[in-house]
Amino acid sequence: TGHEAQLDALQNEILKIKQEMSSDKSKAYFAKGKGMSIKSADGKYSFQIKGRAMYDVSTVASGNIINGGSDQETFGTEFRRLRFSLRAKVGDGWEFRFQPDFAETVSDNSNTSGKGVDVKDALISKKLKGIGKLSFGNVKSAGGMWENTSSNSILFMERPMYNETANLAHRSGIHYDTAGAFGKKNPFHLKATLAVGPEGGWRQEQENSITGEQVALAVAAHYTHAMGKKHKLLLGGSYTRETHPDDGSRKVEARAQGVHTFGDKINGGAVDFIESYSYGGPQIAYTNGPLFAAAEYYWITGERDAGASPHDDFEGKGGAAFVHYFLTGGASVNIKEAKGGIGGVKCKAAMGCTAVKAMFEHVDTRDSEMATDGTHGKAVHIGVNHYFNSNVRLMVDAARGIYLGGTDVVSRVTQRYTPTTVQARLHLKF
Repeated sequence: TGHEAQLDALQNEILKIKQEMSSDKSKAYFAKGKGMSIKSADGKYSFQIKGRAMYDVSTVASGNIINGGSDQETFGTEFRRLRFSLRAKVGDGWEFRFQPDFAETVSDNSNTSGKGVDVKDALISKKLKGIGKLSFGNVKSAGGMWENTSSNSILFMERPMYNETANLAHRSGIHYDTAGAFGKKNPFHLKATLAVGPEGGWRQEQENSITGEQVALAVAAHYTHAMGKKHKLLLGGSYTRETHPDDGSRKVEARAQGVHTFGDKINGGAVDFIESYSYGGPQIAYTNGPLFAAAEYYWITGERDAGASPHDDFEGKGGAAFVHYFLTGGASVNIKEAKGGIGGVKCKAAMGCTAVKAMFEHVDTRDSEMATDGTHGKAVHIGVNHYFNSNVRLMVDAARGIYLGGTDVVSRVTQRYTPTTVQARLHLKF
C-alpha cells in the first residue's frame, strides 16, 4: 500500500542517517597526539583542539653556584609549557591556527611588565598543490635541527645551549614550507622564513616601532634517504641572518646545560653596535630500529658597524651530538621526510617503552671584542625516557658541565663554574 511504501522510504532515510553518523568523517573523534577533532563528511572543513603540558622538577646536586649562590635556586619546579592549540580548516587549503602558552612568566611584547600569556602560533595559512604551504603571522621559524623539532618530540628536556644563543623561534612574517607538497615519500624538505620584529611579536603596534627593529631571513633544507621502514638517514643544514638597522644590541644568552629553572644565565649579555647577527650549520640524523643518533654544529657571527671601534665582529660557535636507544617496548624514533625532522614516538607496548640517552654539547661565546662576558661551556648529559604510551612520557636528564667565564664570574679566564644538575619532566600531549 501507499502507507507501507512511505514507511519503507522513511526507514531507508533513517538508515542512511545512521550510517552517516557512524562514519569517522562526520563525527567528533580523538586521535593519539592530535587532540579532539571535528571533520566534515567531505574532509574540507575541520576544527581541532589539542595541547601539551610539561611539569618540571630540577636541582643542582653539586658545584659552585654563580655569584656565590645568592641568586640561584638549588631546587626548582615549574610548568615548562602549558599550551593548547586551536586549528581550523575552512576549505580550499585555507587554515587558521592559534596557540597560547599559559606557562610563560613574562609575556613577549607586552605592557604587563610581569606574568602574562605568551602567544606562540597565530597564523593564517594556504596550501598550494604541488608548491607547498604559505603561512602568514606568528609562526615557528625555519631553523636548525633542534628548532625544527617540536618540544613534543625533542628527546632531551631542553634544546642545547648554542640553540638558545642563536635562534628565531616564533616570529611574525611570511613563512614557506614544502610540507610534503611533492609527495609524502619525497625525500626533500625546505622551510624558509621572512620575519619582522622580535620573538613572539604577534602584536606589532606602530607606536612601538616594532617593524623597524629587526628583519630576519632563515632557510633550512633537508634530504632524507630511506634504507628501510625504520632505517633512515637525514642530511641537512640551516642558515639565519638577522639585520638590526638601528645598530643596537643583540642578546647572547643561554642557561647552563639547559636548566630552565635557573634564574640567571651563564651567558647573559649582549653584543652591542650590531648590524647583523647570523648563524647556522650542518646537521645529520640516523635512525635504525631502536637506535637514533644525531649531531649538529653552528657558527655564529655578529657583524658590527664600522664606527663601533674598538669593537670588532663577534664570533661564536657551538654544537651537540646525542644518541637515544630503546631498551624495551619495540619503539623507534621516526624521521619524517615531509617535516625534515623527527616526529613523536609511537609506543604500543602494554608496559610502555623505555629508552636510555646521552648527549655532549658545547658553546663558546668568548670574544675579546664582545661587550659582554662570554663563556666557553661543555656539558655531558645522560638520562632515561619512559613512554607510558604515545601521549605520556617521563624524562629524566642528569648533566655535568664545566664553564670558563660567564655572567657574574669575576675572571673569564681562570674562574670555573662546574654544576651537576638533575631534571625530570612529566609530559602529556593530547
